[in-house]
This record gives sequence, C-alpha cells and structure tokens, in this order.
Amino acid sequence: MTKTNILIIVFTKNLIAFLFIAFLSINASHATLMLRITDTSVAGAPIVVTATDQIATGGANTAPDNSAGILGLLSTSFSTPNFFLTASSGVSKPLPPNTNKQASLFLRELAVSSANGGTLTIEISDNDFTLDGDPNGIFSAGITGRLGTNPLNTVEANYYYNTSNINFDTAGATIINSDFFSGSGGFDGNYRPVAITGTDQPFSITQVLTIHLEPNFQIMSFESRLHAVPEPGTLFLVGLGLCALVFAARHSKQQKLFT
Repeated sequence: MTKTNILIIVFTKNLIAFLFIAFLSINASHATLMLRITDTSVAGAPIVVTATDQIATGGANTAPDNSAGILGLLSTSFSTPNFFLTASSGVSKPLPPNTNKQASLFLRELAVSSANGGTLTIEISDNDFTLDGDPNGIFSAGITGRLGTNPLNTVEANYYYNTSNINFDTAGATIINSDFFSGSGGFDGNYRPVAITGTDQPFSITQVLTIHLEPNFQIMSFESRLHAVPEPGTLFLVGLGLCALVFAARHSKQQKLFT
C-alpha cells in the first residue's frame, strides 16, 4: 500500500467518524415538552386543556400523558364540549432526529372531530434547544393533512422560534409566514426556510395550529413538523476544518514514519 493510499484511508475514516458523531450526539437537555389546546365556542369563555411530558395525572384542565416515562414523547387524547381528539402525540428531544445540530418538534393528530363545530387552537412547544456553538441557523416547517368534507372548514398554521426560551412564547419571535387552508380534501404546505440567530444559546420552538370545523361530525387529520438547523455553510466549514486538522496531524505523523 502506497503512502498516498494510507493517507486517503486515514482521512476518510476520520471524516466518517466526524459525521457519525455529529448526527448521533443527542442534546443532553430535556426541558419540558408541552401541548395545549383551546376550544373556542360561539358563545361562552374558551376552554383550555394542557398536557405535559412526564406528567401522567393532573387537575380538571390537565390531560394525562399516556407515554409517561419516555422522555421526548407526549401522547394523549383530549375531549372538550365541542371537540374530540382521538389521538394526539408530540415528539421532541431527546428522541431522534434531534441532535446537538438539529432541533425538531413534531405534532401528529390522527383525528379531530366535532359535532357542534367551532374553533380549536392546538399549540405544542419545547425549550432549551441549542445548536452547539452555531449562532446562525435555518428555520423550516411543513404540514400535511386532510380537512373534513365541508368546504367551510379551515386550518391556519404558524411556526415560531424564540430566544426567550419560554414555552408558547410568540411575542417578538421569528415566524415562518402563516399559511391558511380551506375547503374539503387534502392540504400540504412546505415553507421557505428563514434565517435565525442566537442558536448557540437556549431557545424555544412552537407550533400554533388554528382549526375551524363546521358542525355535523366533521373530521380532519394532519401531521405538522418544524426544524432548526445550523446554516449549511457553518456545519460544512466546521467539519472541513476539523478534518483538515486531523489530516495535517496524520500527515505529519506519516512523514515521520516514512523518513
């Protein structure tokens, strides 16, 4: 084996090791994954129900976490005078794909139904995310689902990034442009990424979905997701720099061995 081949093999191994570690390194912070719904009827005060990861029981306005003991997974069912959510789950850190180079928050609703109709606001939030040492990032989101058969049904989706690091805090937050869907049938939205700063410090991310369903047992289902990652150039340059240092060190060592 030639000296050049040895150096290529060493460089490749170190590059693979770096990428593997960068992908699998799970952020050690767990914070608190929270899910909150607000049922706003035509008349009367709104009804607010919350569910928190790791809290299995609570008061009258707290829904149980059916996945208690699994950090980063929140599973529950809600029932209010106007709405019933047959299955609701949120996924956050430390579960993959969350790493110290990616902050992800998923909201999955298998079904939302309503006999009376009304407006339902679904919020999911988590904080204490960080992208190790990267102050600049990219924020993106998407939603896909199916509205009920009534053409007056609507869904509005908003996604927030906030350096206040407070759950559900949308004041002064960076937001991906709101999207609004109406009518019956399927809908799909993938939003142009926006630049964010301060990702090397703890931050929160939040999804806010506002659903209006007409009466007579309308049913909808959807899945919503958001991600915050370092600027592509930042991650690439860090990896390239580390690999260059390893290559230089190995090259110097190999020169000594062959002299």
